[in-house]
Amino acid sequence: MSFAARLGPLTEELIQSLRPSLQGDAKATRAARDAALQALKSHTFLRTNQFEVKHSLDGLEERFRINHRDGLADALRERLDALDRAPEKWHPEILSLLLELSDQPTFKTRLSDLYALRPDEEAPEKSLKWEDIAREERWDEDPDLWATVRYANSSDEESYHDGADDSASTASTGDSDIVGTTAEDLIISPQDAPLLESVKEAQHWRIDTPQRNSSGQARLIAVSEVQVLREVLFMLQGLPTTLFHSDSTVVPAFQTPHLAWETHKALLNSFAEYGRHLTMLRDFAEMPRPIPLTQAFQACVSDRLRDFDARIAQIEARFVCPGDQVVVSLIAVKNELDAPVSSLVSLADIVAQFVGTQTPHSFHYLELLFSAANRAQEAGMQSTYEFLARIFMECFVVYLRPIRGWMDEGHLLPDDEIFFVTDTAKKVSWHRVWQDRFTLRRKHNGALHAPDFLHPALSKIFNAGKSIVILKQLGGSEAKLNRQAEQEPALDFETICPRGVQLAPFADLFDAAFERWIQSKYRKTSTILIDILFRKYKLSSRLDALQRLYFMSDGSAAAAFCDELFATLDALKPSWHDRYALTALGQDSYASIDSSYLTVDVEPEGRHVPIAEARDSVRAALPHISFSYRLAWPIQMIISEESMSHYRATFTLLLQVKRALYALHKTRLSEAQWMGELLRESSLFYSARNQLVWFCTTILSYLTSLVLAPNILLMHRDLEAAQDVDAMISIHASAMKLIIDEACLGTRLSPIRDCMLDVFDLAIKLEQVHGTDIAGGAEAVAWYSTVLTQIKADFGKHLRFICGGLRSVARASGDTQSAKWDLLAEMLQSGSRDDRRY
Repeated sequence: MSFAARLGPLTEELIQSLRPSLQGDAKATRAARDAALQALKSHTFLRTNQFEVKHSLDGLEERFRINHRDGLADALRERLDALDRAPEKWHPEILSLLLELSDQPTFKTRLSDLYALRPDEEAPEKSLKWEDIAREERWDEDPDLWATVRYANSSDEESYHDGADDSASTASTGDSDIVGTTAEDLIISPQDAPLLESVKEAQHWRIDTPQRNSSGQARLIAVSEVQVLREVLFMLQGLPTTLFHSDSTVVPAFQTPHLAWETHKALLNSFAEYGRHLTMLRDFAEMPRPIPLTQAFQACVSDRLRDFDARIAQIEARFVCPGDQVVVSLIAVKNELDAPVSSLVSLADIVAQFVGTQTPHSFHYLELLFSAANRAQEAGMQSTYEFLARIFMECFVVYLRPIRGWMDEGHLLPDDEIFFVTDTAKKVSWHRVWQDRFTLRRKHNGALHAPDFLHPALSKIFNAGKSIVILKQLGGSEAKLNRQAEQEPALDFETICPRGVQLAPFADLFDAAFERWIQSKYRKTSTILIDILFRKYKLSSRLDALQRLYFMSDGSAAAAFCDELFATLDALKPSWHDRYALTALGQDSYASIDSSYLTVDVEPEGRHVPIAEARDSVRAALPHISFSYRLAWPIQMIISEESMSHYRATFTLLLQVKRALYALHKTRLSEAQWMGELLRESSLFYSARNQLVWFCTTILSYLTSLVLAPNILLMHRDLEAAQDVDAMISIHASAMKLIIDEACLGTRLSPIRDCMLDVFDLAIKLEQVHGTDIAGGAEAVAWYSTVLTQIKADFGKHLRFICGGLRSVARASGDTQSAKWDLLAEMLQSGSRDDRRY
């Protein structure tokens, strides 16, 4: 049929499907068909360009791969290749239509939708077996079902035909000619009937009924020793027996004839005790456990039971197929099994403790194995010790997997409730990752969620994994370098306990081997991270910058900043707390450091302090002046927020001392005061000034020479020798805490520190009194003299309190800083001699 002849019916069918409302109107249908035919015949469109379609599909595949939809791209390529192997004329048109219909296939297509296109696979029919039918119909419970049935009369001696007439019987189709056989015809006459009878006779004791004596008591059934031995070996293998119940207890109805009842009972009870422990092990090995660590223990138990069963099989083979004369002896077999069974008994006790513990942790059996192995070694039970130690090492290797993943990759398994490291899943800034991101898991009682024998090494394991996490964040090259670390030493029994060290405690050998294993990973990781902190992030330079800013180790820069600040306060400028001006002053003064990271500001509380009060007291505004020096987040890991508060407290104290000295150095006597008109007041002024200068200078010298300099030097030396980041954090925090205590900034010395600040305020007061105009007459001079006398009296009172308090606290304290407090008291008191003329 030509294409034109087929086009008409197809067009009409298309119109009927698209316009079902025209089906009852033949005229309208015909008109629509003619219009459609005219349009189809006169269209100017060519066939789809198959090369353009192929190019579009290749581009779509490439777009999938660029957007990480490799699975979708592979599926598309697989189906395009299948179409190429079976080409059809209309493939380009179909594919072009699909491309036109597609809507953002890169983002809206789901690979899982392809599986819905697959035809459903019919499940294979389960074959019907006679065993299943028998189980459903309960045939297997009917012992008489398979009994022989005789269909002939007992007097009939005819038998069914077989052999020669098989061909004739097969050819016949009548019911009367069918020849059958009975079950009796299939029975083969045994040639070794005497052997069968001997076996029946030997096993007859199993069905014997106990005889009763004259008193009515049941007699014991006699069982030969070889039969008892057979039952014992079967029972030890977990098989059902006649002499033992299912719980491995002895059935008291039997006795070996040539053994006394007490001996027989003692022997079988000892074997029954063995069987009870072995049954416990077999039950544990077959118990389903979802946790891999417990499954490893079950596998070890199964392996040991398999080895024991193989040994039992060897004993059985010795009696079943004796190569030489064999003596059957229960006592000899018991002696032979004592050693291997005793180890299994110890293992069964461990299993009982593990299973019997309420809510046991999966690693609890490792603690039990470790303790039992040590006890066995101390008791001289060498075979049991090696048996338990080997099991411990095999199971510990499984527990080691998450430790290795954490130390090598910084990786934690999701929802892992066994490993002792947990991710808090909190969003913390990177400089808090070391302290806050990961924690050590703890039990309900607060103890660490880890085996007891690992507690000494937990900190190194914990820090090694955190170091890897930090290294990954710092850059892939450092993490890759860490993975190229030295080969880790083996952790097995032969490596941990080599020949010649049998007398060494297993706990010590394990600790030493595990420490070597940890160091193979821990040392390299920590060294790389510390090197990055010092080399790439210049930790030493950043610490020096903090010491210049907060400890005023650069005297000229500190003087430039402080003098300008104090001059602004003395001038009573309201804008003294302008942060931009203060920042510019700080950056100009500390030009030797990278001042772009430095900002100086006054806290909101200090901005509301009246300018006169800020000028007259070291307590009012100076504590609110703060330096802010931006540090990279790896450096902030070492310098904690608490340490920064110690930096600021020390800076405030130094600033207050500088303020007092600045006020004292401003005071100068006029010519009239030196010419004798106010000679007494001048002497009184200089006496007070001399004492205050000595006090402030002594405090400043004590802080810089005896507190800051030695502690900073020691801190730098210890930081360079630190083994990990935790040690660096601890060293820096300890140094800052020691500086705070020695500088009298601790809570115990707060009254003494307040008294020191009172003395600093006296220095400012002295400067203000000296600047007062006293030319008004005798009353002004008397007032001036009274104020100077009061300043000297207050200074003496404060000095006595400070020196006495320092000595009292030093005597009551046994800390290292107590000696320095005593020394400070001596320094302050030695330069405070009052002038005897006044």
